[in-house]
Amino acid sequence: MVLLFLALFSATSPVLAADELHVNGLGWIGNRKAEQRLKILLGDRTGSDVDASTIEDASLVLTSSLTDEGYLEPVIIAHVVLADGTQSDYPLDAHLERPLPRPLAATSATFEITRGRQFILDEIHFAGLFALPEKSARSFFIGREPLIPLKSARVYSPGRLQRSLGNLELTLHQQGYAEAVVTAAAVEIDRATGKVRADVLVQEGRRWVVDTLDFVIADDSPPPERPAAASLGTPWSSVWRQDATTALRHWYYARGHPDVEINLTTKTAPRADGTTAVTVVAAITPGPVVHVGAVKFQGNHYTHDSTLRRLVPAGRGDLLNPIRFDNSAARISRLGVFRTVDLRYDPPDAETRDVVYDLTEGRRQSVSLLAGYGSYEQLRAGLEWEHYNLFGRAHTSSLRLIESMKSTEGTYTYTVPELFGSTLDGSARLFGLHRQEPSFLHEEYGANVSVLWPLRRFGVALTTGYTFKHVLDTDNELATKATDAEATDVGSIDLGVVRDRRDNALRPHKGYKLSAQAELANHALGGDIVYQQFILAGSYHTAWGEGRWIHLGLAHGVVTTFGAPAQASIPVSVLFFPGGEGSIRGYQRGDAAPRDATGRFVGAKSYVQANVELEQSLTKSWSAVVFADALGEAARLSDYPFSEKLYSIGLGVRYQTIIGPVRLEYGHNLNPRPADPSGTLMLSIGFPF
Repeated sequence: MVLLFLALFSATSPVLAADELHVNGLGWIGNRKAEQRLKILLGDRTGSDVDASTIEDASLVLTSSLTDEGYLEPVIIAHVVLADGTQSDYPLDAHLERPLPRPLAATSATFEITRGRQFILDEIHFAGLFALPEKSARSFFIGREPLIPLKSARVYSPGRLQRSLGNLELTLHQQGYAEAVVTAAAVEIDRATGKVRADVLVQEGRRWVVDTLDFVIADDSPPPERPAAASLGTPWSSVWRQDATTALRHWYYARGHPDVEINLTTKTAPRADGTTAVTVVAAITPGPVVHVGAVKFQGNHYTHDSTLRRLVPAGRGDLLNPIRFDNSAARISRLGVFRTVDLRYDPPDAETRDVVYDLTEGRRQSVSLLAGYGSYEQLRAGLEWEHYNLFGRAHTSSLRLIESMKSTEGTYTYTVPELFGSTLDGSARLFGLHRQEPSFLHEEYGANVSVLWPLRRFGVALTTGYTFKHVLDTDNELATKATDAEATDVGSIDLGVVRDRRDNALRPHKGYKLSAQAELANHALGGDIVYQQFILAGSYHTAWGEGRWIHLGLAHGVVTTFGAPAQASIPVSVLFFPGGEGSIRGYQRGDAAPRDATGRFVGAKSYVQANVELEQSLTKSWSAVVFADALGEAARLSDYPFSEKLYSIGLGVRYQTIIGPVRLEYGHNLNPRPADPSGTLMLSIGFPF
C-alpha cells in the first residue's frame, strides 16, 4: 500500500535531494540504509524544496520498513527546517491522523525515530494440518530453528504473517490439495512483552490426482503422444500444469508450429478413497506451419556476424523451432561479450519469419582486485586485468598477478569460446610461479593449451590439454635431496573430468562432486623425464535433521614412473606433501608427508585421504563443526597404497560469507610421530573439500 501511495503521488510531489533528508535513531549503518532507501523510492532532484506530501511519503516508507522488522509502534518526529530558517517539529504516524500543514516549503527534514519494542512470534499452533509435519509447516513462519535461536528469525509483523500463510498454502497446492485454504484464526499480541501467539487454521480439502489426459485439437490433426511430464496418478498442481504444457508446446515447436496455443482445463469427480480424480482436457490450436527467413543480428557494432552465425544451427527454409533459437541466444550470451541478448521474429505473424537477435555489447575490459587468506600462505592479494571480445570474435584475455607471503604467481590466458561453432572452449596459457614450500623452493614457468568439453548430457566437464614447463626445485631440505631432480623440462598431456551435483559450491549441504585428474609426462612430448600422476577425489553432503549436515570426502593420489629408466628421478613438486586446511587438519601444509629415520620429510608417491564432518548450524551465519581426518601414505610404490597412517580429530567454527565460509579450526593428532605437532590451529577461507 505504501508503494501504491507513492506511485499515485509521484507525478505531483517534489522529489527529495540526497542532502535534504536525514534519519536519526537507527544507528549509523541503519540511518544510512534508511536514507538510501528513501532516495531510491522518492528519487533525487537536487535543489527542490521539500513540501508536506514529500515528508509524509517519507514517513510512510520509514514506518513500513520498521513495521516489517517487527517494530509495530515506532515514534517518528520530523524536524523540519523551513525556507525562512525556522524549525518546526511534527509527530507522524502510519495513518497520518495529523497531516502536516499546507502549504509547506522546507529546505530539509530530519526524521528522529524511536523504534520501540520489537514484536516476536513466540507461539504458533496449527489446526487441521495433516499433509505436512508440523515442524515443516512451522519453518514457513520462523525458518529452520538453529541451535541458538535468534529473535531475528521470529520477528512478527502482519505482512510477514500473511506471506507465511500464503507460502504454506502454495506448498499444499503443489502437493495436490488444490482447494487448501490457510488462514490466521487468531492473533494475540501482548504489547507489554512484545510476544505474539498465532493460531493457524488449515483447511486442506481433498487431494486432487490426475486420472486421464484428453486432447481436443482445433484443426482435427492427430494429437501428440502423452508426454512423460504429464504422468498419470500424480498430484494435480500448477507444476504439473506447467510441465505438461511445456512438453506439449515443445512437441509442436519441433514440427514448426511456433504459435501453438494450449489451454488445460480440469473436470473433477470424488473418489471413494477420499481423493478427487482429475480429468485434464488439453485444448490445442496448432497454428500455421512457419519457416525461417533470414537470420539477422542487430547491435553488434564490433562483433563479427560470422562469429555469431555459427552459433545458430538453422537457416532459411528450415522449420521455425523457437527452442533452437532460444538455445542459440543462450550460447551467444555465454560468449560473455554482450550485456543483453534479445530474440524476436519479424514479421511476427507471417508464415516465413526472419529471426532477429537484438544485441547490446558489453564492456571491453575490466580490472579486479583479488584477496584471500590461507593458513599456510596467509595473506594473498592480486590483480586481474581482463579484455573482452578481442578482434570482434568474442575472444578473451586475462592477466592475473598474485602475491602472497609464500609465493608469487603470474598467469596470462587467452580463451576462444565456442570453437568452430561447437560447444568447446579452447585456451592458451602462459604461467610462472615462485613458491616457498615447507621443505624446498619451487619455481616453474611454461605454457599450456587446453580444450574444455562440456558434456552436458552426462553432467560432466572434460578438459584435455598439453603443457610444457621448466621446473626448478632448490633449497631442498628433504631426505631425498641427493637423488631428487633439481632442474628439468616437463612435457605432458593433461586430462581432467568433473561431475558436480552439489547444491552450492561455496556452502554445500546436499549432493556430491566427483573429479579425476591425470598428468602424463613423457620424452615424446618434449620433456626430459617420464612420470604419471593421477588424482581421484569425491565428496558427499547430506542433511541430518534440521540445521545439521554430514560432509564426507575421499581422495587418492599416486605417482608412477612406467616407461622411465630404473634410476630416473622426478621433480619433488610432482610428489604429494599432505597437510593443511584441505587435507589432514592436525598438520600444517606439507607437515603430514612421510618422514625418514632421521625425521626429515620425504615426498609421498601414494596417499589415501578421508574426511568426515558434522556441521551444526548455530545461527543463520554461524555454524560449528566436529571432524575426523585420516591419511594413509607411502613414500615408495612398493608399499602402495600406503604404509603409514595418521589420524586427526578436531572442531571449529565457521562464519558464512559471500565468498565462502571463514573457518577457524583446531585439529588434534591422535598418533603423532616423534617430530609431529600435537595439533594445529588454522584460519582459512573456503570449504575444505
